[in-house]
Amino acid sequence: MWSFLCGSAFKSNGCVTEICCDEAKYVWTITDFDFHEAKGVKLYSPPFSSVNNNQVKWILELRPNGDTDAKDSFGLYIRLSKLSSLEKSKKIFAKVTFYILNSKNKEKDCLPFNNVKEFSHSEDKYSAWGFPEYIKKDKYFRNKLLSNNALTIGCEVKFSDIQDITNSIHKCEFDIEMPECDLSENIASFFENQTLTDVILNVNGKEYPAHKTVLAARSPVFCAMFKHSTKEYELNRVDIVDINEAVVEEMLKYVYTGKCEVPDELAEGLLAAADKYDLDRLKIMCAKKLINGLSVKNAVSTLILADMHSNEYLNRKTIKFIVANFAQVLNTVDWKNLLSSNPQLVHDVCQAVARK
Repeated sequence: MWSFLCGSAFKSNGCVTEICCDEAKYVWTITDFDFHEAKGVKLYSPPFSSVNNNQVKWILELRPNGDTDAKDSFGLYIRLSKLSSLEKSKKIFAKVTFYILNSKNKEKDCLPFNNVKEFSHSEDKYSAWGFPEYIKKDKYFRNKLLSNNALTIGCEVKFSDIQDITNSIHKCEFDIEMPECDLSENIASFFENQTLTDVILNVNGKEYPAHKTVLAARSPVFCAMFKHSTKEYELNRVDIVDINEAVVEEMLKYVYTGKCEVPDELAEGLLAAADKYDLDRLKIMCAKKLINGLSVKNAVSTLILADMHSNEYLNRKTIKFIVANFAQVLNTVDWKNLLSSNPQLVHDVCQAVARK
């Protein structure tokens, strides 16, 4: 198949030979640098690795007074950690860059190894590479690179364990672009075109053909309904009497596409539908829409709605709004009705006011 693709189906512009490389980035902060400087003992960072390859672990080594008798600079090295889970005979090839982060978190005195270096991993030999005199410990160093007597070193390692060129990857470039994934559009088209539908949602006499598999995949409630010998499973029909047609249409649009604009006039109904069929993401969408539309006039009714559907996020945000506008909300008819109809909600609001 590969030779067919390269030779016949497409015109090839060329080939790229590419080695698989990993990259590890690490920042090491040494506090109380003058104490380490006075003691003069080598310091070692904790082992670190790349996100994709935790078999190869690196370790930094700081020599506070360098490798000379002058002690006017410090040395910085990198080597493989003994914790690396590699074969003893395997070699790692790497490019390394060291830098210092100053008090403003800006990179200073960046020094790279311009060439690829070889690092070995064996019981008796852990080769290290670095700079015996990385930075002079002069006035610039102490005033500009030390922050509250702390030294912050950054390290970037690009490495590969490739042994020879036969293990490299060859990529052919073609005159063709990878098309975007259109899975959601494909699924939505099945609903729009009523293709291969196997269940009817009956909403007050209006019928919506749908697919059991899609409904079950998106909603735990529909999933339970179609997995067992329920009336809906036997008849391939779901009667919905407590949600109106406009809301069901928006809910189905969300089920098949994962998208929903949540019209202002349908936000409350969609929240109820999302709660009934356990559509968590749609619940959050509706809650955000209702929060954005909060006013003194509708705050209490929104709080009642949040409580009715156990929506903690909407409840918390609405109480916060009421507390901020308490004097005005207190004079509304809805608040006066709430005093007798739901004392617990009144208590929750008053507690929030007391904590303010």
